[in-house]
Amino acid sequence: MIFKISVNSDVDSYTIPSLDRTLTNEDKFIPNQKTKLRFSFDYKFLGLFISYSPNFYAKDESTYGETNTLDLSFKFFYNDRLRQEVDFKNTKGFYVESPLESLPLDVYPELEIRTIGGKTFYILNNNFSYRAFENMTERQIKNAGSFIPSVGYYFNTLKSKRVNENEKFLTKVYSFDALFQYGYMHNFVLSKKWFATLGAHPGFGINNSRSYFNKKDINQESNIKSFNMNFNLDLNFSLGYNNKNLFSGFKANFRDYQYESTKTAELINSKLYIDFFVGYRFKENKKIKKVFEKLEKKIF
Repeated sequence: MIFKISVNSDVDSYTIPSLDRTLTNEDKFIPNQKTKLRFSFDYKFLGLFISYSPNFYAKDESTYGETNTLDLSFKFFYNDRLRQEVDFKNTKGFYVESPLESLPLDVYPELEIRTIGGKTFYILNNNFSYRAFENMTERQIKNAGSFIPSVGYYFNTLKSKRVNENEKFLTKVYSFDALFQYGYMHNFVLSKKWFATLGAHPGFGINNSRSYFNKKDINQESNIKSFNMNFNLDLNFSLGYNNKNLFSGFKANFRDYQYESTKTAELINSKLYIDFFVGYRFKENKKIKKVFEKLEKKIF
């Protein structure tokens, strides 16, 4: 049984069509958090993850507002090649940075963005261990790589209760992204206890979004619809130390999503994030082992 703790910078900003629809620019909503603390448990075919952003990493809340985040992930293997991920993300509290330093920040404490989605992918080469890269429940003993086709699907909801002084203000956004990637990953065995992984995942996808605005003077709601494609690329690199019980390392991931339309609510966006982790393998508990053995018989 593996318990792992990590500190990462996987905190998203969101680009949304301008609050003033007469302009062609966009507003970038930034959370007052740049770091997440994540805890995970891995055993056999199952991985459970929970993460949040501790307040001691935040900027001055009197200026930038308060941000609360909560991420939950449920990841499991149907078999050695087919893997499923289910994700839930919730972020509340953002600010829009003014282009002029002399102007105050526009703070949205009640702006809440929620993402529910998942990813299904298939590992073509059975000699490549994705578990050795992601879960650390296996050890790669010989260099190996694999092509990995995947399909991702994400439903995003944005809601704001803020009463804005502007003539027009954003009230909600509904967005759906479907992504297909055909990637390749390679595990390098540097020594008995050191490993590295490189991966590249190019792909394309579709985005369907609708942004709702409220016109204050007549209390009338209008909306912007958008349906277009995006071209995306994920790059990942990891380097780590893997002993019998203790392991540690870091992962770097670069994500680039290019949307065709500036009217699209980009709730999946481009960014680089780093993840530092440390974990420990404990002896399996007999009661937990029996529960998992029963699940394996029923599910697989």
